[in-house]
Amino acid sequence: MLESLEKCLANAHVDYAEMRSHQREAFSVSVKDGKVENVSNGINHGVCARALFDGSWGFSSTTILNRQNVSDLLKDAMALARSSKPKKNRLATLAKGQPYVDKYESPMKRDPKGENLDFLIEQALEADKEVRKFSSSVVSNTIRLSVVDDELGFVNSEGARITQRIVRCFGGAFVVARSNSKITSTYESIGSQAGLEVFTETPILDAALESAERAVRIAPTRVVRGGYCNVVLENRIVGILAHEAVGHTAEADLVHSGSFLAGKLGQKIATDEVTLIDDGCFPSGFGTMKYDDEGTPTEKTMIIEKGVVKGFMHSRETALELGVSPTGNARAWSFEYDPIIRMRNTYIEPGDRTLEELIEDIKDGYFLVGAGDGQADSNGEFMFGTQEAVRIEKGELKESYRGATISGNAFDVLKNVNGIGRVLKLIVGMCGKEQTNYVGMGGSHLRTKVLVGGQ
Repeated sequence: MLESLEKCLANAHVDYAEMRSHQREAFSVSVKDGKVENVSNGINHGVCARALFDGSWGFSSTTILNRQNVSDLLKDAMALARSSKPKKNRLATLAKGQPYVDKYESPMKRDPKGENLDFLIEQALEADKEVRKFSSSVVSNTIRLSVVDDELGFVNSEGARITQRIVRCFGGAFVVARSNSKITSTYESIGSQAGLEVFTETPILDAALESAERAVRIAPTRVVRGGYCNVVLENRIVGILAHEAVGHTAEADLVHSGSFLAGKLGQKIATDEVTLIDDGCFPSGFGTMKYDDEGTPTEKTMIIEKGVVKGFMHSRETALELGVSPTGNARAWSFEYDPIIRMRNTYIEPGDRTLEELIEDIKDGYFLVGAGDGQADSNGEFMFGTQEAVRIEKGELKESYRGATISGNAFDVLKNVNGIGRVLKLIVGMCGKEQTNYVGMGGSHLRTKVLVGGQ
C-alpha cells in the first residue's frame, strides 16, 4: 500500500502532500446482567490524502483501495486545497519536518494477531457472574472487554515513510447497587497499550469485584455535605483534572483561540509542587505512539514545570506560527479524519508523600475516590463527579458518602496544592475533541482545596 501511495505522491503538484493508510481490527464483548449483550469483530481499512497549496488545505479519504481510486484521492485533495483558498481567513504554513523512515510496534508479550479471542467472552461472563453473586444489593452490571489493533502507514512529499502497529487491550466494569430507595453506580477499568497479557496481569474480575464492593458499600450512605474543603484527590480524579481542565487549555489551537493559558508562557500559575506533562512516549501509555499522524516524532512535552507555564502542544502548523518545534501532538482518529492537536498521555508528576502523609495533616475534609462524568471549558472551569467521598477527621479516614461532585477553576486548585503522592498511575481514556481518540491520563494522589458539591 505504501508503495502505491508513494507513486501517487510523485505526481503531487502542490506545496506539500501526505497520504495515510489505516487498518483497524477491533474485537469487543459486552455482558450485561448474565447475558452476552454484544460480540463484534471487524476490520475497517482505508486511505486518505491531505494537500497544502498556497496556504490552504484539502483533504479526502476512501475505503475503495484500487489503484485508480487511490490516485484520484490525491487529485481530489489537491483540487479542494486550490478551491478553498478564497474562503480562508488564515493561511497555513508548516514548520520544517525531517522525513523519517521508520517502523514501530507496541511492545507485547502476547500478540493478539491470529489468536482466538473467545476467551474474553468467558472472562466477561465469569466477572459478571461473580459480581451478581457478590451481594443482593447489586441490581445491574455491565462488563466490557476490547482489543483494538491499528496498523498505520504514512508517507509525504518530503520523503517520509513510517509504519506503526499500535495494539490496545482494555475493559471496564460498571456496577449499579441499591439500598432501599438509594441507588449508586461505580466503575473500574483496566487496560494499556500492550498485548493480551493485559487480561491476565490485570484481570477484569478483580476490577469488577472492586467496583461491586464500592457500589454496595456506598449505596446506603448519605449524600456528602458540600462546601469548600480540604481534600485528597485520588490519582484517577487527578488524571481527569489534568486532561479535561488543564490539558485542553495547553493545546496550541485552543491557545490561539484564547484559552486560559494564552499569553502565560513563563508565568507562574500553580504551586512549586505541580509539574504537568503530556508524554507521547510513556511506556504502554494508552495514547503512546512513536510518530504522530504528521510524521513528527512524539516526545515528553513539558506544559507546567514547578508551577510555571513552559510550553504547549503543537502540530507542524501551530509550531511555525509560534516559533517553536512541533511536539508530535497531531493525531487523527482514523483515515476518515485529518489530524488535529490532541493530547497523548497527560499527567501530573508524582511527589514524595505517602497517602497516609497526605491525609494526616487534614483536620476536616474528604478523600475523594473514583472519577465520574464531568465537563470543563477552555478557561479551566470544571465540574466532575466522583464515586465516593471518605470523611477525613483529624488525620484519620472515617465514614463514606456518595453523590459528591467537585467544581471550580483548575488553576485555583493547582495554586492550592500542598502535597502530591509518590505513586504515578495512568488510566485509559477517550477524548472527544472534534473526533474521538484514545488517551492516557493520571497522576498521583494530590492534596488541595476544592468546592465539594452535595447536600
